Amino acid sequence: MKKKKETKIEVTGNSIGAGSADTLQISTKADLCAFITDVRDKLLKEEAAPIFAMAAMNQVMSLDAIYDLLDKENKEILQEIWVKLSQSGFHLRKPPLLFGDADGAVAP
Repeated sequence: MKKKKETKIEVTGNSIGAGSADTLQISTKADLCAFITDVRDKLLKEEAAPIFAMAAMNQVMSLDAIYDLLDKENKEILQEIWVKLSQSGFHLRKPPLLFGDADGAVAP
């Protein structure tokens, strides 16, 4: 029986690399900015599938310190990724974390 290869998203400088575990190591606003800028650029240049960006968004928004790491620039980049994902066919609600409480609501 073959072992499944595990992947790791790790921020080193301005690039995303593959490793051996499912962890995202972001501890500063600069780390977050570098990571999401890389994701956005790959998504916009169609170098990465939208599902890659969706997985990255899930990891980022699940970080324990996400409220501390978000600043205006990081929030705008994440919003841009979210809009691109919506345009690519994902049926998504706008998360209150990025778009405020009113925009996250579903119309009756």
